[in-house]
Amino acid sequence: MYSLRMIPFLILVFLLSACTGNKAELYQEMTKIDAHVHIRTTDPAIMEYAASEGFKLLTINTRSNSQEDIDSQKDFAMKMKSLYPNEISWLATFSMENFEEAGWADGVIRKLQEDLDQGASGFKIWKDIGMTFQDSLGRFVLLDDPLFEPVLEFMEASGFPLLTHIGEPLNCWLPLDSMTVNGDKSYFKNHPEYHMYLHPDYPSHESLMQSRDQVLARYPGLKMIGAHLGSLEWDVDVLAERLDRYPNFTVDMAARVCHFQVQEPDKVRNFIIKYQDRILYATDAGVSEENVEDRIKWLENEWRSDWSYFATDSLMSSRNVEGEFMGLDLDEEVLRKIFYSNALAWYPGAFE
Repeated sequence: MYSLRMIPFLILVFLLSACTGNKAELYQEMTKIDAHVHIRTTDPAIMEYAASEGFKLLTINTRSNSQEDIDSQKDFAMKMKSLYPNEISWLATFSMENFEEAGWADGVIRKLQEDLDQGASGFKIWKDIGMTFQDSLGRFVLLDDPLFEPVLEFMEASGFPLLTHIGEPLNCWLPLDSMTVNGDKSYFKNHPEYHMYLHPDYPSHESLMQSRDQVLARYPGLKMIGAHLGSLEWDVDVLAERLDRYPNFTVDMAARVCHFQVQEPDKVRNFIIKYQDRILYATDAGVSEENVEDRIKWLENEWRSDWSYFATDSLMSSRNVEGEFMGLDLDEEVLRKIFYSNALAWYPGAFE
């Protein structure tokens, strides 16, 4: 999130660009998609605000420990979809409850097919697979476990995309004072259960990435979106290698724009231009019944600040990043892809 002191500056950037380069006008007139949010409310204010900013939303059902929780998320998503059929879509997920029992995979497949029949635009797998669940022998259950083979085969055959949040930023395996962005320092300070530096007996970052890579190789017909820059956020060269290796793989940038901002700007700009068809704009905004007004304010800052970063060459700052950084000044064609048309391509039918 960008500091409040930046808002007047960003408004100035918008006014100047409107006078000289039409980037502000482009933001206002262009339909955009935030391809990774979590809408847990039926308050129309969030959808009305998104529409006023030109955004459609893809809301993600997530976490695998409770079918009851998943059903609650699904209920919010379906209600919002019924109210705003062309402005929001949703992804389904599945529960790991009783995952070692016979017939578990068949039950998951039946449930996911029901979700598709009820309008889901794809599937989601969260980081608790690989980082939380252990079998009866105490072994962590990773994505390439044979347990998931029938489920992944079903997903591939369905033709619908799979969004995966596998692992965490590489910072997760570092001490707090060695992390590269302030958001990670704050998150892992508040969530020590996911701070892998404190849990050396848990799976390594490398093993989690390998488990996802195995799935990408085994199921080339499965269209997979790696959430959060695919947990390869620290170096665009490393991410580029995965994109080259797996043509069925793309990434969203939910909660990871700041990781671009701590890298060399020309390197990041060249990466985005080269892979302009494989990157989706997203924020990871979580909106609940209790925080709608606050999250609208957060999104106002986040959407416009991110646009300024991608669309202008302004000198900027953020509370997530130490020091200042330069905007990328991407051209209109690239902006339209990462903010809109890539989401349509990787989530076909989601906003029809």
